[in-house]
Amino acid sequence: MKKMRVNIRAVVLMSLSLLLAGCAASQRAEKAGGRLHQVGLVWLKNAGNEEDQRRVIEAVHAFGKNIPEVKHAHVGRTDGVGGAFSDASYDVCFILSFDDEAARLRYNENPVHLKAAKEVFLPLSRKLLFYRFAGE
Repeated sequence: MKKMRVNIRAVVLMSLSLLLAGCAASQRAEKAGGRLHQVGLVWLKNAGNEEDQRRVIEAVHAFGKNIPEVKHAHVGRTDGVGGAFSDASYDVCFILSFDDEAARLRYNENPVHLKAAKEVFLPLSRKLLFYRFAGE
């Protein structure tokens, strides 16, 4: 039972942090008139585990298919090529596109997203990192 409370708390904290961090990006996206894009990087607890990678990839594809606010969803595994200016230490990367910040916030509360966060991303991930940018 205690583990369930931690997962729910983590979902709430993740949603809140995404909400707060997205405010500045949404203002820039609205000024630029472009879409808002969110890049997600996932480091798995079991790094390189193909089954865990597959589950994350399927979850992102489900966002694109089942959440109307997600206009485009691109996802894949690292190509493993690192360098001085390239980090290949993550397992899965994805990009989600939204019309605006309001759409991104609705996505955050969508049951498909919340279920994936609780059942896939949080249990399987060692680290999650998100970047947002406004299309120009």
